[in-house]
Amino acid sequence: MSCVENYDVTTLAGRAFAFDGAVAAIVEDTSSGDDPYIDVTFDVHEWFAGDGPNIVNVEMFPPGIRTSVGAADYEVGSRLLISGEPRWGGTPLESPVAWMCGFSRMYDTDTAAIWREAFHPGE
Repeated sequence: MSCVENYDVTTLAGRAFAFDGAVAAIVEDTSSGDDPYIDVTFDVHEWFAGDGPNIVNVEMFPPGIRTSVGAADYEVGSRLLISGEPRWGGTPLESPVAWMCGFSRMYDTDTAAIWREAFHPGE
């Protein structure tokens, strides 16, 4: 899989939604060759962009899918930083899709601080 944009702080800040959350559920892989996404439910710890509920469903690659910058490795209980766009347009959480290629990744405190600053400079 190729990346739409290269990940950096500027391109990250352009995403419609971003949050820190723990994987609560992963829907069985119902993806097809044309549509690789599955539904993943998150318990949200913090919203960086957008203002959503404490529990949100996001479409994303199933665990193990490889992109040009690595694999989507996660499981129930994994804490992730997720950012993305609405799949078909509309509001940020209308059919939200997590962008991979660095735009969604495993949680760590240093990266979370960078994300917080990217979406809320100077706060």
